[in-house]
Amino acid sequence: MAGIRASELDVFRERLTAEERAILNTTWDHYRDRNEWIPCRTLHHRFGKAGVQACLGQLGANVISRMEDDGGEYYRLSFLGVLLTDQGEEAEQLLARYLEYVHNRFRDDPRLEWVTSQDVEGALNLTAGRSRLLRQLIRVSRWWGGGSGFGDQEWTVGVPVDVDVIPAGPDLRDYVREHVIAHFQPGAPSPQAGRPRGEFWFVKDPDLRRELAQDWHEAQNVYQVQGWKSCVLLCGRILEAILLDALSREAEAGRVELAELVEAATARGILGTGTPYLGPALREFRHLIYPGRPKAERIEVTRDEAEAALVAVRMSLRQLGAETPKI
Repeated sequence: MAGIRASELDVFRERLTAEERAILNTTWDHYRDRNEWIPCRTLHHRFGKAGVQACLGQLGANVISRMEDDGGEYYRLSFLGVLLTDQGEEAEQLLARYLEYVHNRFRDDPRLEWVTSQDVEGALNLTAGRSRLLRQLIRVSRWWGGGSGFGDQEWTVGVPVDVDVIPAGPDLRDYVREHVIAHFQPGAPSPQAGRPRGEFWFVKDPDLRRELAQDWHEAQNVYQVQGWKSCVLLCGRILEAILLDALSREAEAGRVELAELVEAATARGILGTGTPYLGPALREFRHLIYPGRPKAERIEVTRDEAEAALVAVRMSLRQLGAETPKI
């Protein structure tokens, strides 16, 4: 069955017209070379506005779509759109190798939170150009966790939230294809069709989703610069918010202890069988910001406490993502 589903990608590729393929290639080449999506005017100048709009109508927004950013209008490809370009097969192979590498690292160390370009380049024997391509593929595919930094030369990415379900190798191209076919069907009317993307897709409020995504990025970034206390504070806020959202409790966050939320979510099966460990600092994260506490009651925030907080958030994201009904 997996092989049949995977072959659908080849069928989609064969059905592309020469103009559709050229538009997809041009859009991807622009992003690959400049690390930004192509302005609408640029693509219209080359293919004509009518031709581009016809392409969008035929392929659907889950392949290529129009977006606004900083006052400009651009065209962008989804991960499926990238795999439909002439570089699609190369992209499949490279991303499959990367996922196998992440799977093996996670198998050996379940506390793994992120990997660096130096790690990946050495393990996969990548040139600078292939490393840059992989960075862009990881970003477009969304197979990365929070706190990722995509620099021009060096990059760091959080491991995927669903890293624990990545199958063992030796060739994960079918897994890549199954993922893209399941989540990016051609001809879909809107990029919002199907399950929302991102670690916090299950959070109901879109504004809160954006805030939590920013907090998650910042939590892992400050960890990298040894900001243990800031990391724990951010992780505590994230856990509190996602558990309150999942429990749909009408309570003021400041009056609900984090341990109580975890206990309630576990009792209702929201966290499944994997209850996150709350270290002393994370359990009392709100009290860390009060300087007037007696010295004997102050909690020392160490690297281990920060690591435990990151693991607690990641475990909760996996559990909530798995237990929340699919949209």
